[in-house]
Amino acid sequence: MKGIVLTAMDDEIYEVLSDNEIFADLFNGALFGGNQIIRPDMLEQENEKKVMRVGKEGGRRVILRRIRDVQKLSGLRESCLAVVLAAEGQRNVHYAMPVRCMLYDAMDYTRQVERMVKKRREEGKLEKGAEYLSGMKREDRLLPVITIVFYYGEEQSWDGPLCLHDMLDIPPELEPWAACIQDYRVNLVCSGTVESSHFRTGLREVFELLPLLKDKEGMKKFLETRKREFMHLDAKKGWLVSKFLNVPALKELKENEKGEVNMCTAIEEMLEERETQGIERGIEQGEIRVNQLIEVLLRQSELDEAYKQIKRAVTDRDYQKKLFDKYGI
Repeated sequence: MKGIVLTAMDDEIYEVLSDNEIFADLFNGALFGGNQIIRPDMLEQENEKKVMRVGKEGGRRVILRRIRDVQKLSGLRESCLAVVLAAEGQRNVHYAMPVRCMLYDAMDYTRQVERMVKKRREEGKLEKGAEYLSGMKREDRLLPVITIVFYYGEEQSWDGPLCLHDMLDIPPELEPWAACIQDYRVNLVCSGTVESSHFRTGLREVFELLPLLKDKEGMKKFLETRKREFMHLDAKKGWLVSKFLNVPALKELKENEKGEVNMCTAIEEMLEERETQGIERGIEQGEIRVNQLIEVLLRQSELDEAYKQIKRAVTDRDYQKKLFDKYGI
C-alpha cells in the first residue's frame, strides 16, 4: 500500500481536529445544540486507517483501504457506553460524499463485528445454530458511529448531494416505492447549518467569519461591531481561525504578553489584498478577451474591415460587447 501524502493544508486541519477540546466542541456545537454531550477528557484517538476484505477478483483477494481524516472513541456519562466519532474536513464540495461516508461507516461497523466474532469464537461459548453461524449472540450490540462533514470552503454553499437518494437516478416506475431503496444522509456542518453561539472554542469565530470572506463590506461592518473582541482574541482561538480561513496574514500573528492576538488588522489587510488581486485578475481577463476578439476579427474579415471593427470595438463598449456575444468570447 502506498503512503498517503498530506498537503500542508490537510496537515494543518488534521492537527486542529486532533485537538480533543476542538473535536468535542465541533460535535457538541454542530449536532447537540451546544449541550456538552462529548467531553474532551472522554476522547481517545482511534486508528483512521480502514482495511476490509471485500472478496476475490481474478483469483486474488481484494482489500479495500481507506483513511478517515480524524476519528475518536468517546465514553458517555462515566459509563461503559461509547460512540465512535469521525470528522471529514472538506475545503471543496465532494459530489460523492454520501457514498464516501456510507463506506467509512460500513467499514467501522464491519470491523466491530469482526472483533466481536473473534472474541466469541475464542471464548467457545456459542450455541449451535444461529449463534455459531453468525459468531455473535443475540444480545451483542455495536457502538454507534457518527460521521460529520465539516465544510470550510470560502463559498460556504454546498451544492453537492446531502443523501444517497440525491445521487440516484430512480426510474419513474419505482418512485412510489423509493422508500424501499435504502438512503444515507450526510451530517453536513458549515456556517449555514449551525448556530455559532453553540460553540465554545474558536470554532465560533470560524463560523462567524467564513460566510463573510467574500463580502468585504459585510466583513467591515462585522469587525466594527466586534472590534474590541477581535483586537484581543485569545491566541488559541486566533490559531484555530487562521487554519480554517487559510489567510496567510493570520498565520503570522504573534501573541502579546497576555496571550492575545489582534486579528482586525490582519483581516483588513487580507480584504485589501484580495480586492487588489481581484482588480488585477479582472484587468488580465479583460485583456485576454480583447486579444481573443482581435484574433477572431483578423481571421473572419479582410484586413481593412478588421481594422475598422477593432478600432470601433476599442472606443465603443456597447459595440465591443455585441462582438463578444456574437463570437462567444
